[in-house]
Amino acid sequence: MIEIGRRRKKIIKVTRRSLPKVYSCPQCGMISIKVSINTEKSTKIICGSCGLNWEKDNIKNKEAIDIYNEFIDEFSSTRG
Repeated sequence: MIEIGRRRKKIIKVTRRSLPKVYSCPQCGMISIKVSINTEKSTKIICGSCGLNWEKDNIKNKEAIDIYNEFIDEFSSTRG
């Protein structure tokens, strides 16, 4: 009698993508913008290469990506 072994189960790794922590600057094009959220006072966006600053008061319950998108919208409306 021949014994038949089981097939090995294929292990599928699920990789979850996370939101970025550093974003691209609309002025210089480098990936060097950091969003710092201070819950009590304000939120600051600072570019590490060109020194672009943006500060907004009273942004509550928003993720960093939402604040960055708001910054991009405001930056593009003032430039063009």
